[in-house]
Amino acid sequence: MVVLTVESKDPAGRVLLVDRLPAGLEIENPRLVEGGDIKSLSWFKPGLRPNHTEFRDDRFVASLDFLSAGNKVRTASVAYIVRAVTPGKFVHPAAMVEDMYRPERYARTGGGMLEIKAE
Repeated sequence: MVVLTVESKDPAGRVLLVDRLPAGLEIENPRLVEGGDIKSLSWFKPGLRPNHTEFRDDRFVASLDFLSAGNKVRTASVAYIVRAVTPGKFVHPAAMVEDMYRPERYARTGGGMLEIKAE
């Protein structure tokens, strides 16, 4: 399971979150596979729900509207389930978030490496 949290010190606006997947992983799309639905995970409390989500082959995309939630909401979490499909060592790209109408306001996570071992 991948959990991403967006936190803003200033009131945020309409935000786009893009998390590119490392090769070797696939998203369990909850619209296609029942096992990809995070509703069964009682411990995950997202708070602000995304307006839109996309489960693509190479990335997860979510839009969050902090404006409609009011100025008091400054944190949101999203989650999705992935499955390892290919063993190997892969580059783990950084996730990116940006305000859709103020592109000078953006952030990235750190990148890294991911190793999937066959058993």
